[in-house]
Amino acid sequence: MALYPVIMCGGAGARLWPASRPSRPKQFLALVGERSLFQETVARCAPLASGAGRLVVVAGVAHAGWIDRQLADLGVEATVLLEPEPRDSAPAMAAAAAWIAARDPQGVAAFVASDHFIPDHDAFRRAVREAAEAATAAARIVTLGVRPRDPSSAYGYIKPAGRGLSAVDAFVEKPDAATAEAYIGAGYLWNSGNFIVSAATLVDQLNRHAPQVLAAAQAALPDGEATALTDVFRAAPKISIDYAVMEKTDAASVLEVDFEWSDLGAWDAIAATGAGSAGTQLVLDGENCLIRAPEGMVVAAVGVRDLAIIVEKDAVLVCDLNRAQDVKGVVEALKAVAPGRLDFDVEDAVPAGPAGTLQ
Repeated sequence: MALYPVIMCGGAGARLWPASRPSRPKQFLALVGERSLFQETVARCAPLASGAGRLVVVAGVAHAGWIDRQLADLGVEATVLLEPEPRDSAPAMAAAAAWIAARDPQGVAAFVASDHFIPDHDAFRRAVREAAEAATAAARIVTLGVRPRDPSSAYGYIKPAGRGLSAVDAFVEKPDAATAEAYIGAGYLWNSGNFIVSAATLVDQLNRHAPQVLAAAQAALPDGEATALTDVFRAAPKISIDYAVMEKTDAASVLEVDFEWSDLGAWDAIAATGAGSAGTQLVLDGENCLIRAPEGMVVAAVGVRDLAIIVEKDAVLVCDLNRAQDVKGVVEALKAVAPGRLDFDVEDAVPAGPAGTLQ
């Protein structure tokens, strides 16, 4: 069994404005350490490429420079499939599955997000390998369900049929606080958005449940050794893998895992890691604040609690950490009052320098 880790590079992450923007999305930022989230994901996943397997990255063509530079900084090689435009996760996964299946009919894909926080790399790799064995033994799509640590409203949930490795009874959307607490009591798991499945099985499931997605992805595969998907990819329906396949299939399984995990979707999640502050700062009589500032700037704060203070060259966010999910509303409002601050100027969005070596 050859395993192909597939790193999925998504969009900007609006709740992490002003640091994360379309030309420099959050996965390419060093938000919880010296390496970017993408580089941490590469370090976590590269050892999984076993046998004839290979590390694969799926990303938008606009981010090719970031990927090339940050892979080079780590000294890691990967096949990079570039989308001409984003069409959500189902077409991206379909393209990767079709690419793998064409080269290795027995290949198994481990689809992982590029921007998640999983500090225990060994535990993650053990879980992926266990899921890969289960996926190939019974033609299943195995997702990793994280045992919750608190009743969070920031995540979707999975209702498992049992403990350990089991069938999925239901996928549910992000709940309110009271519902999340009820889910915890009922044994629900956080939906991590990681999927392990043989390429052939995913192609079959897409053909059953989302044939237009699969057809566009297969037709967009480049010839020879090229990796840029053709413009045919633009014809794929814009749909997530959850809606396209996972909520319809009878082949879904979940593997319960207990390692630390976060999708780092907002500034409160960054603060919770304890490693999100950056830059020169001076805090007097303050508590539980996340402060990030660029080189050459000092941030001073007096008598404040539970704040995120995020400074960029052209914008500053001051946010109650308990309202971190509402930053997405700021981005929506900027479309009317300051559209120029929705993204960086070209000179401020160039790839960063070396960020460490692969461990």
